Amino acid sequence: MVTCEEITNEEEETRHALSAAYADAVAHACLRSDAPIDEPALEHETKYQWNWPKFPTTPINENKLDAFLNSVADNALSTARSILQDDSLQPRNRFAAPVGKNHAIPLSYEPDGEDMHPDFMVLPLAAFSDDEEPEVKEAYVNFTAMLLAGESKSARNAREGLIQVQRYMRGIKRAQPWLRFATGMTVGKDFVALLRGDCSGIERIELSLTDGRGCIEFIRIILGIVLADKKAFGHNPYVEIGEKDVSVDVLELRSTDTPRTVTSDSASQSAIPPTFSGSTSKLRTSCSISSDAPRADRLSATSSAGSKSRTTSAGSKRGPDDEISRGQKSKRRKRTVALRAFIPIRVHGRECIGILFTSGSIRGRGTTVYVVAAAGDGKTYFALKTSWQDVARAGDRAAVLKKLSDHKLHPNVVIPSELFKPKADDGRVDSTLGTIRALLDKEIQQLKVENRILTVTVSELRRPVAYFWSPHDFVRGLIGALLGHEYLCKIGILHRDISENNIVLPLCRDKLGDELGALIDFDMAVVGRPNMHEESPLPPVQQDAEEIFSLAEQRSSPLPSTDEPYRAQRTGTTPYMSIRVLRGEPHTHFDDIESFLYVLVLFFFSFKGPLEEQVLKSAQVQGFIQPVGEGRLPHVTAWPAMLERWASDSFDEISRRKAGDLNTVSHATFMRQFYPHILERWPSNSRGSIAPRAIGMLISKCWSMFSRQELQVTHRQFIEVLREWLTEYAIEEGKYVYPFDAN
Repeated sequence: MVTCEEITNEEEETRHALSAAYADAVAHACLRSDAPIDEPALEHETKYQWNWPKFPTTPINENKLDAFLNSVADNALSTARSILQDDSLQPRNRFAAPVGKNHAIPLSYEPDGEDMHPDFMVLPLAAFSDDEEPEVKEAYVNFTAMLLAGESKSARNAREGLIQVQRYMRGIKRAQPWLRFATGMTVGKDFVALLRGDCSGIERIELSLTDGRGCIEFIRIILGIVLADKKAFGHNPYVEIGEKDVSVDVLELRSTDTPRTVTSDSASQSAIPPTFSGSTSKLRTSCSISSDAPRADRLSATSSAGSKSRTTSAGSKRGPDDEISRGQKSKRRKRTVALRAFIPIRVHGRECIGILFTSGSIRGRGTTVYVVAAAGDGKTYFALKTSWQDVARAGDRAAVLKKLSDHKLHPNVVIPSELFKPKADDGRVDSTLGTIRALLDKEIQQLKVENRILTVTVSELRRPVAYFWSPHDFVRGLIGALLGHEYLCKIGILHRDISENNIVLPLCRDKLGDELGALIDFDMAVVGRPNMHEESPLPPVQQDAEEIFSLAEQRSSPLPSTDEPYRAQRTGTTPYMSIRVLRGEPHTHFDDIESFLYVLVLFFFSFKGPLEEQVLKSAQVQGFIQPVGEGRLPHVTAWPAMLERWASDSFDEISRRKAGDLNTVSHATFMRQFYPHILERWPSNSRGSIAPRAIGMLISKCWSMFSRQELQVTHRQFIEVLREWLTEYAIEEGKYVYPFDAN
């Protein structure tokens, strides 16, 4: 509602002003309703409720909503041309409804098989026919072409629509990871909310469609959307985009699907207050809301889960073809659709071969790794990584890179050969709060949200773990990463983010036949004491009551209550975090070594054996990029429930589960629980598959070692167990074919 004082004088200017405001509203199809108002009018006060006669309500029809939004845009554009006396003013974009109603919108790379079917979207003008009433071309209805994703809700409460549209925004970021931010919109029967999500969080503005101010702002937003260029939708000017025709198989939605349910990732709901209920009149805005953040008790974690491994924000590796429910295979039919995909062809001045890895998240580092060709021959590939680094960690990161450069190169550590920070149009370093949100330095300091700077590194290309050719190949990779970590400890660097994504395998065997892996990614590393790995084990930290209560208070609120900027108190990727780190104790090198244990265990539950030989050969030629439209790799599988909880539960619950499983008393129970899942994923009768007992023995030996030694395992002890296993089961590797050609 908006309130105006009743006119009691005869001033001509007042009459003209109100007449003009009403005329503007009529011109944009926004008419005053004569319906009675629920709230009683105050004395000497006249209240008005504004209706949109063409607005499709109860329920909101997708096609009618699409037509309504375009009619508002067309009328606003016509008025703008008249005012500016400029007939050359033309739209760049239009609203569109999904063409295929029986399947999700393709190319979202959604890892959970959830419905990704926005009610409406914004597409570039090229996606429409040249008819008098333009129709959208189905080939462009995909997440790589989408500029904005929208959700409509008939209910007054905006909460559910906001949660749903954020999933679509993450789909846009997965499909277009070069975007500096993603945009979404929720439309209800009497409100509209516009969202913009960058790596510092989500900004949101909510408008009432029942008052004059909200209606006028709504029209301005719609006009801005249809006139905006790609940069206004977050496009990175340093990334050149091309087009490619692809054919994609999509699953048809079943009649029993419930596409509007909220998934387990909506722990972020706590960060989305229902700020609009339809009964207030003033313009509602809510900025810097981190709706992509983890649960309140997990806010300190930094995630680097990636789409290459098809990892969800909860850590599961379930893909769109996985079980609808445990034990039942999907029987939904597939249909093939032809699409026009938008792909990067040049990134920061280098020819782009494709995308190797993307985290696909809204908030966080937003890491994306491209495979780029060397300028000379075009045949030598490098890994170009873009990430949004927390300004508060700039000093730690610089100190780590300097220490690495001061020491000789190590074969099991991959460090960047080049690092730079791209500049924005105003000449400043590109940052989330400074250039995207255009905040002043004083405003940035007052916000309890981290400011992030776009950082680019170039390094040697290695093979991702997902492209292992035998279990022995992975184990050798793990040994190499442990050797690299031992070297880092020797020179005084603590990695603090051990995960499957930060371990890489060699492209091929070297002249000596060595196939050891390496450790990458020093975003969360810190400089510590040299030779820290030779120090005595630390006793458990005894927290007093004040520390315990303080930690509990931090977990109970979406953001810290201090005046310091939000920053990670724990580091690492949740499923791989050590028990001590989950409990909030200081991070030591023993915690990193424990994380290597979880990498080992989860690996054998993440894959159903290696990829076929020809698939691996083809992947090597293409630089191990993720082919457009293919989604997750076919050998990726979901974690069993007993391990999936390592990602989905609270920090406290995960630490209790891991501590209980690592107890010497519970060791046998844990082995009995996991072994059936090994049999399912690595059956001994499949072609070229290692006997599941060998895998079970490896996990059992490592698990019991950590259990006996109360998690205080050294690099050499871990490596010795792995090498013994390689020797004992060397004959099993003969069942596999080495697929990679030498350089």
